[in-house]
Amino acid sequence: MIKEGKYTIERFAEEQGLARQSALNKLSRLKRQGYVSVDGGGRQKRIYTISKLPRRKTNGFYDTVNRYSPEKLQPKFDHYVHGRYTVEHAIIDGIKIGDVRTRDATKHLFRHVSSWKKLFDLAKKEGLLKEVLNLYSQAKRTVRVRWIPRRYLK
Repeated sequence: MIKEGKYTIERFAEEQGLARQSALNKLSRLKRQGYVSVDGGGRQKRIYTISKLPRRKTNGFYDTVNRYSPEKLQPKFDHYVHGRYTVEHAIIDGIKIGDVRTRDATKHLFRHVSSWKKLFDLAKKEGLLKEVLNLYSQAKRTVRVRWIPRRYLK
């Protein structure tokens, strides 16, 4: 029986009564199944965190914002997305969340918009067209952003 907690490879091997390589094999199998997450590495010791329930990796708003923005956000909730989640989706979700820190971090996403049409179609669908234009004009004052095509400024 594997107890929940944080382990180094040596401690895990000792508690399970396994050789080091067998412990690594067991941890990697558990990691593939989603029961183990790994921190550290490089010059640091690897720390294996074992949980009772499998954890999926989040792939939503906070991951996208923290990838592109210098202002990192602590996730308020786990955001899982099925399918393709783009910068355009993240801008709309940032406006929906609406607090000040989130809006400031969302401004930086305008540098990475690949499809203005997709962004404005999503904004029209959600009824957030004015908010997107407002956020863009604020971002333009503080961050270096791409030019928006004129047809969307109407």
